[in-house]
Amino acid sequence: MLTTVFRLLAKARDGRAPHPRGLRTTGELRGTAPFPETATVVVCLTEHTGKPEVLSLALRVPTESGDWDLLLSSTGTGKRTRLLPKFVRRWEDARLGTLTPYRHRGELVWFMAVPDGGEPPTRFTLHASGKDAEWRQVAAVTLNPQNGDAPPPAFDPALNRPPDVEPAPRRRGLQES
Repeated sequence: MLTTVFRLLAKARDGRAPHPRGLRTTGELRGTAPFPETATVVVCLTEHTGKPEVLSLALRVPTESGDWDLLLSSTGTGKRTRLLPKFVRRWEDARLGTLTPYRHRGELVWFMAVPDGGEPPTRFTLHASGKDAEWRQVAAVTLNPQNGDAPPPAFDPALNRPPDVEPAPRRRGLQES
């Protein structure tokens, strides 16, 4: 189903569905586990058209063991709705989540970014939740002014991740949620 959604998005945007165009910059992260206490991160945001669409945020977070690529798309926030993309009109209406969970310290965890309400946002708070969908803040990212037109890095959340944070298989994540 998600493949079909992303194919339709790509066709509508004459390109790739996630991040075909948009804001590329850096930001300053302050966090708690599993994020570093402080880090300068690479940030890519979907260029917002004002029409209902699935907005997305990509973060490259440097960690002691290497880069961590975190991809988030506008989703619901409930136990079931966080598993599905959600079309929104404005950044202030978006809650951007990982569509599939990660496994961290033996537990399933989903991540969600909440924008500050600007268009485009200048700050995001990052939250984590287990199976219960009770969100707790784990980090904040303040965006720096745009850094020109540098091409975005090729984000790969399966390859670029800390060793103690691994993608949980989709089927398993749904069964345990």
